[in-house]
Amino acid sequence: MTAVHRLELREVAVKFIIKAKVPEHAWMEDKSARRVPTEALLLGLLDHPNIVKCIDLFEDELYFYLVQELHGTPWVSQTNDSPPQELVITPGKASSHFSTPALTPSPSVDSDIQLPDTPPQFSTNTGDLSCASGSAKQLCASPKDLVLIPTQPCPPYGKRGAFLRRPSHDLFECIEQSKDKRLSERQARFVFAQIVEAIHYLDSQGVSHCDVKDENILVDSYLNVKLVDFGSAVVVDPAEPRPLYTLFFGTTAYAASEVLQKKPYRAPPAEIWTLGVLLSYLLTGASPFPTERDAIAGRVILASHASAYVSESAERLMLRCLDPDPERRANIHEVRTHQWLDGALDLPLDERIL
Repeated sequence: MTAVHRLELREVAVKFIIKAKVPEHAWMEDKSARRVPTEALLLGLLDHPNIVKCIDLFEDELYFYLVQELHGTPWVSQTNDSPPQELVITPGKASSHFSTPALTPSPSVDSDIQLPDTPPQFSTNTGDLSCASGSAKQLCASPKDLVLIPTQPCPPYGKRGAFLRRPSHDLFECIEQSKDKRLSERQARFVFAQIVEAIHYLDSQGVSHCDVKDENILVDSYLNVKLVDFGSAVVVDPAEPRPLYTLFFGTTAYAASEVLQKKPYRAPPAEIWTLGVLLSYLLTGASPFPTERDAIAGRVILASHASAYVSESAERLMLRCLDPDPERRANIHEVRTHQWLDGALDLPLDERIL
């Protein structure tokens, strides 16, 4: 849900984390030795313009409430000459209605969590669970200063706590609403370069997101992006060799060849693979792999007409990310310095507007 500060009228996003559903590997201790979800602790420590910021953290018996900055444009069906709609918030009232098209997003492995019927309440006992870093602005003096707003009004009949789906701010729906169900190559370069910068920063901190996909990337009408949803992230000492994992954390449609073969894998090469899949979605609107067998073999099959709008340089970068051998696959430094991304962040403002 979104929420609004009663006095500042500042809209934020609130993610509900069900305590009982947080897996054992996804907990960390804060400076007070209190157990909190890894995602909450990470977002309070990370500082990058392309990663969503944590503003605060509250809890009660059932939930952690992760308060984050709200970024992006609510992508809805619109005519070519109408600008993207922005949410207009009236204190104490629900957000405006939007209609959304039928969509089929790629679920994460652990994304089938259902909220209990009981409507959530903020706890007034927050202890030391402030997620905000020293440089971040504290949003609320008390949880009571934050008003939860269903992003669609509650249906008059039905389960308590059931809310209709809101238009998303994510890259998936941005691509869905674009004219050709894909971005132009220059727009794709701009978006991809920002994501690569975020992944490069995370890698330097010993963090792997482990679920990079279009639905976990918020984007506004000027194609500025922020990476969200660190619920699957893993953290290691960046000075130490990266460990092998046998548990898969992310989304099957973006899973690397070695993951699909159920082999032990390292997170950074698997992360690079997800970038290759994402690049295909940006440029063509589709996965580079028609079948799982193609993905295991690293057999990239783009639509026959894709050659008309996907340059050789972009395709070479995609293939380097999608090498089925993780030892030969590109690393984040190679991706970041690839020729195709030269000057990508210098895209003029008028070319960013969809």
